[in-house]
Amino acid sequence: MSEFAPIRGKCFYWREHLNEDDKYDTRVEKGKRRVECSCFVEGDRWTYFEDEVPAECPVWQHCRYHIPFS
Repeated sequence: MSEFAPIRGKCFYWREHLNEDDKYDTRVEKGKRRVECSCFVEGDRWTYFEDEVPAECPVWQHCRYHIPFS
């Protein structure tokens, strides 16, 4: 997945990128791998487990540029 590709159903500036360390580590269960999330414009960054990535940016109500990508 490209780090700069918008994700359908989320803010146009939301990005998700699988953690490089977890990508090839076979000891980490699928769903428990870390996903690095960021707001492309605001510069905010979060890390979630794969199964816990939110449906939308956690601070979308305060984002100056929130544009849903459908």
